[in-house]
Amino acid sequence: MGEAISRLRSLPFGGGGSTAPAARRWYGHHLLKKPFFGRFMKPWRWPADVPQDGWDRVQIASRSSSLLEAIVARTPLAPLGVVVCAHPMGFACKGFWLRHGHAQALLDAGFHVVAFDFNGFGESPSTNFDYPGDVISVGYWARSAFAGLPVHALTASFGAINTLSAIDEADFPYDKVVAEACSPTLPDFWKAYPVAHAVLNISRRINPQGELRLRPTHHLARMRDVDVLLIHSRGDRWTPVHFGDALQQAASRPERIQRVILDKADHTHGMRDEPQRYWNAVLEFFNQSSPTRF
Repeated sequence: MGEAISRLRSLPFGGGGSTAPAARRWYGHHLLKKPFFGRFMKPWRWPADVPQDGWDRVQIASRSSSLLEAIVARTPLAPLGVVVCAHPMGFACKGFWLRHGHAQALLDAGFHVVAFDFNGFGESPSTNFDYPGDVISVGYWARSAFAGLPVHALTASFGAINTLSAIDEADFPYDKVVAEACSPTLPDFWKAYPVAHAVLNISRRINPQGELRLRPTHHLARMRDVDVLLIHSRGDRWTPVHFGDALQQAASRPERIQRVILDKADHTHGMRDEPQRYWNAVLEFFNQSSPTRF
């Protein structure tokens, strides 16, 4: 889940500095998040050496009850569509797409860009665990703000899990989804971290439906007519290639699933480590004919 992965093993869980709850009623959720995300729920800063010119700040009301902070840029070209970027877990949050060049590449290719912070990350106040609701709400906003254009999602790890966990919703707002470094289930990822995994197992016993709502394979089994590009890498030890196999096998519409397997890219870093293969695949995918929607 982004640059967080290489640091997570050596860091204590929880701790100060995380994004504050949106209201007192969310404080319990906020505490429960800390074993998983506490070290990465930090005050957000614009990435160094990335110009802010051309970016607008917006706030988007989410189904999660948070007011999400997002940044929006419009392509100078005749627009081909809009791409909503759902970030991996890490300090960069929405800045991940700025720092590693995804956002500029999308703008140069003719796509408007919307990048947002999930609730509890970056600048977005912390509420509950309805992260799929955050993805859905930003997609609705993009459809309204850029009426008539296709709306796609570019996602990685944490963002991919939560986007694919909404893919069976009747009014799923995205035409296409790129999901890089996605796990089939939460336990598949967190089993490497004893404290977080123990908290997850306890919460699953108390509220099994909570984990099910964030299980991509469960939702892919009832997916809407949406095209999905799964990107995994042989160089990624956190979300290996066989995770993509499990996701593809779970899909009720396997003909809508495309795959790209990179050779050496680290977790969520296809754009950085294998830019030509990664970006050519993403751009070709977004430029294919839009899927039939119902």
